[in-house]
Amino acid sequence: MIYSKYYRKRGLLAILILASITLCTLLMLPTTAAAKEKQISADQLKSKSRLSFTLRDANQTSYTVYLFADDEQKYTLTEPNDWTNNKTGDKSYSGTYRAAILKKGAKYGTVQTTKLPIETIILPQTWNYTIQGKESGTPDMLMLTDWGTSNFNEVHTYIIRSGVLQPIKFTDNKGKKISDTYWALRKNGIRSLSGSRVQFKYYNNMQFKYAVDTFKLNVNKLELRLSDTRYWDQSSWPNSGMGDRAYLETLKAAASKGKLPGRSDIKIGMTLKSVQNNLNKPKSRGNEEWGAFYYYPQFGLGFDSYMHELNAKSRIAILQLYNEKQNLAPQNVRFWLGKPSNEYYNEAVGGYEMTYRLGKHTLVFNYEEEDDLIDFTNIY
Repeated sequence: MIYSKYYRKRGLLAILILASITLCTLLMLPTTAAAKEKQISADQLKSKSRLSFTLRDANQTSYTVYLFADDEQKYTLTEPNDWTNNKTGDKSYSGTYRAAILKKGAKYGTVQTTKLPIETIILPQTWNYTIQGKESGTPDMLMLTDWGTSNFNEVHTYIIRSGVLQPIKFTDNKGKKISDTYWALRKNGIRSLSGSRVQFKYYNNMQFKYAVDTFKLNVNKLELRLSDTRYWDQSSWPNSGMGDRAYLETLKAAASKGKLPGRSDIKIGMTLKSVQNNLNKPKSRGNEEWGAFYYYPQFGLGFDSYMHELNAKSRIAILQLYNEKQNLAPQNVRFWLGKPSNEYYNEAVGGYEMTYRLGKHTLVFNYEEEDDLIDFTNIY
């Protein structure tokens, strides 16, 4: 009896071990199969992919990104597609597209887990493209775009980091996420600059201007962080002048000291005699609500006396900037300078005033309607 129990226990233990091995083998089969599916030969990728792009990572290692769909369907356009500029007879493909990347010189590529926004590809195509980094340490970027509005496309941005295709998020200047996409003109809407900067350009119907927003790429954080904004009159890229951020920082620094930006010799409290010694004659002169005004091409000087009272000892009480050419939008002023001390509609002047108190001095932005650009700025 003792030996019978012993052998029964041994037999039961053997059955349990065999069952465990069988179960583990079954559990491992899908993982092994999935691992095999992640690797595709270079020749297969070339034959099955609908689009391919060359991308360099931050170390300047070159990869090819292939886009393919195992369930791809093929169609022929029966009429022109005005959005994509395709004509009747062009080939259209649809499916669940995935990406695979092939390192230069490798025999096998790796299928990526990153989800792609592409469901349809019409050839020939210009909506998906790459933007090359300007310098070592800045990777190339893959831009996959989709229709946004009549003025711009929505852009999904990707880079290769550590051998993996990674999506890039867009954040504000403090790192708070804005979106997974941004906006750009369908043609010449994105460019790269030095210092890992990338500019996006689109047309804003509210302002009747081109918006040019600058981001700085952070590879480690997989983000494009907003570093500047600007409205521009032309469809070409701005290659001169200041963006909103630098302009407003300079303006704030000067206003906090009661000085005219770019002219530290002109400031609040300066006498008329000193003004006449430092500046040429004004284009015109006249009385405003609170006193006499001297009008120069780029700015105006308001005094503490009316025209008939002016004398050598009259002093500057207001510095006025004619900054309409800067194309400053009120929302961008708030973005870079923060919440104003006060903002309201001033019936006396027939427009809005946005006020920032800066110690002993005050900076006031003036605009007529809520969606207008800034007309002029006063420093008190």
